[in-house]
This record gives sequence, C-alpha cells and structure tokens, in this order.
Amino acid sequence: MKPVKNVNVSDDYKEDDYQDLLHETIAVIESSRVIIAKQVNTAVMSSHWEIGRLLEERKLDSKHGDNIVKRLSVDLKKRFPNMGVSPRNLWDMKRFYLHYYQEDIKLRQIVAVLPWGHNLLLMDYKLSAEHVLFYANEIISKGLARIVIRANQCQSVGDFIPINYELCIMN
Repeated sequence: MKPVKNVNVSDDYKEDDYQDLLHETIAVIESSRVIIAKQVNTAVMSSHWEIGRLLEERKLDSKHGDNIVKRLSVDLKKRFPNMGVSPRNLWDMKRFYLHYYQEDIKLRQIVAVLPWGHNLLLMDYKLSAEHVLFYANEIISKGLARIVIRANQCQSVGDFIPINYELCIMN
C-alpha cells in the first residue's frame, strides 16, 4: 500500500469540521461492514440448514452414511477450499437441522442469525427451546462471546438461573 501524504485542510474549512466529517464517514463504513457481516452470516447459516436438511432427507447417519459424508467432504473441499466442510462439520449441519426444524419459527429465525460456533455450543448443552431462545436473545442484544455463555451455563446447572453476564466476563 502506498504511503499517504499528509494533506492539510484548506483555510476556509475548519479542522474540527473536517474531523467531524471524518468520524461520520468512518461510522457509515463501519455500520455497513457490520450489516454485510450479518448478511453473510445469515447466508452461511441458511446453507448449513439446507445441507443438514439434505443429509437428513437422504437418511444418512453415522452408521450407514459415514463414507458418503467423508467423500462429500473431500469433494466439497476441492470446490470450496476455504469453507468448513469437514465430515464433523457436515454432521453438525445435520444436527443443527434436526435440532431446530420442528421448533417454533421465532426460535428458528433467531438461531439463524447467530454465528455457527454459538449454535454448536447451544446444541451441545442440550437446552430446552425456551433456554436457547433466552441465550440467543442475550447473545444478540449484548454481543456475548462463547466463553461467557460457557461460564453462565456452568453456573446454572440444575434449574435454569440466568446470572449477571458482567460477572462472567470478569471471572
């Protein structure tokens, strides 16, 4: 990348006005980047859902479909080398589909916007639909990291008792 010259603002335009313009422009770009990332994530989650549905419709399971899923993984990696299509991830896509396909549309819509790693974690905990909905809303509204969810889940064994997320971050 070429070094940028130090350009002075013209005499008839105040430095403070320029700084305001710069900060507002940066905010627009950052906002657009967040929107794009969310749209990409939603598209990825939709593809995971559809791949899981395809595996389920073909009645592939770990006993009878292991070699098929391994071959599918190899062929998909050739075509999409930067996409997570390992056999384990393909099985997780099927698990994702099976976990939510009969659930309420509200729950399916909210997990569709979560990052893949968050969904895997929520499925691993085998939470009720009500609890998944709670966590998903917390993730979205507070931008929680997976480690915070782990801390919260570890402290809420037995009856579901949401705890203070700020304390989870500090502990």
